[in-house]
Amino acid sequence: MMASFDSTRTTNTLLLILVLFLTVTALKFAEPVFLAVLLSVLLLYVMDPLVILLRRRRFPLWLAALVSILLFSALFFGLGLLISVELKRFRRNLPQFQADLIRRADAVIAMLSSTLGVEIPWNLSEELRELRLGPMALMAARSVLKGLSAFLMVFFFSIILLVGKYRMIRTILTVFPKKRSRIPLILTKIDGNLRAFLGIKALTSIAVGSCTALILLAFRVDFAVVWGYLALLLNFVPTLGPIISVSLPLLFALVEFEGFAMPLIIAASLIAVHVTASNFLEPKFMGDRLNLSFFAIILSLFVWGWLWGAPGVLLAVPLTTSIRIVMENVPATARYANLLGKMGRRKGTAPASEKN
Repeated sequence: MMASFDSTRTTNTLLLILVLFLTVTALKFAEPVFLAVLLSVLLLYVMDPLVILLRRRRFPLWLAALVSILLFSALFFGLGLLISVELKRFRRNLPQFQADLIRRADAVIAMLSSTLGVEIPWNLSEELRELRLGPMALMAARSVLKGLSAFLMVFFFSIILLVGKYRMIRTILTVFPKKRSRIPLILTKIDGNLRAFLGIKALTSIAVGSCTALILLAFRVDFAVVWGYLALLLNFVPTLGPIISVSLPLLFALVEFEGFAMPLIIAASLIAVHVTASNFLEPKFMGDRLNLSFFAIILSLFVWGWLWGAPGVLLAVPLTTSIRIVMENVPATARYANLLGKMGRRKGTAPASEKN
């Protein structure tokens, strides 16, 4: 009897490992398809709050969807045009930026040598002179253009999903009645959590990007609009995103300003924006709906980033949240969902398997 039990358990474990391996392989090899669909869904949830708001004002669905599509189309087109102009200017100013960077590096090395009383053998300026910033900038510009062309396809898919979403919900509820299936409950929870996360995250990201651009414009840091747009995108990436979006404009500020006082003021201002957004605004409006631990977030960033690169990092938190919701509503995996949560199951609550 015991041998039979151990054999069954071993078989189940091997099957689980096989399923995980096949799933990861499919996700890796079908990356373009999965990314297009998932990024379209993400963009759908960014546009959907406006549709809901207009429907509450008694707009017909087709008109609410049309207004949302036109508004976001104008926004994306204007932003893309502005970024393309800034990138061209950035490429023109690269030689001067490299010269200023070398001069600044020499000054820092000289200051450190004077302060420490020893000569620093590291010839940083020579290494900076050997950097081929022109080809690097051209490659970056091509990557941006390639990303914009891919974004047009994603935007087109998101429009189709936006138009068909509500009809699809009615179809699912008809095929899977709530009293007989867990699927409507799971989909409702995923929809509510994604709506809360992406809606609030989009608003705070727009605020962070706008404040970043305004601060850098006030201090006359070059390419303020590009840094603001970058801060908007990177705000969707927990922990690592704000660090990158502060570090890059700070590097330019260190080159552009003499001394360290002004760059430090700029860095403190940008950090204050991110701290306010992540520690006050988002928790206030989002609460504990996502219920993901810090470890789960970092692990999801590495896993999805390894699978799909930068888009995977962007999608890591929504995907992990959706997986946790599915796990906690399936009796066989409900207990493991607590491993992804902040402090396990909340006091006084039970998993879905126990409630039903």
